[in-house]
Amino acid sequence: MKKFLVICFAVCSLFLLGLNHPASAMDTQKSDKPESVQFTDAQKAELAKIQQQILADKKKLIEKYVEYGALSKEEADKMFSHFEKHYKMMEEHNFQIPPHRPHTQHKSN
Repeated sequence: MKKFLVICFAVCSLFLLGLNHPASAMDTQKSDKPESVQFTDAQKAELAKIQQQILADKKKLIEKYVEYGALSKEEADKMFSHFEKHYKMMEEHNFQIPPHRPHTQHKSN
């Protein structure tokens, strides 16, 4: 019985220690990343070109799904609209990478 209690205590202790560990790891990662970078016009043009190529490739892929019957034309048009909005948003924000919002980290009040 004593062994069982000791094992339970050890497991609970390790569990409680592990609860604070991911939060402290997130704090160190945030400090390593710069807030934003100012791109030159040449860099913006290069990023725009690459983003446009990605957009064209995505459209080509979706068209294949429509051709093979996996998606309807309406669903594809909706996706194209979303891709265009995303590109415009990236362009408006000078092709800065949007901040990452982790879905698994829930802060307790």
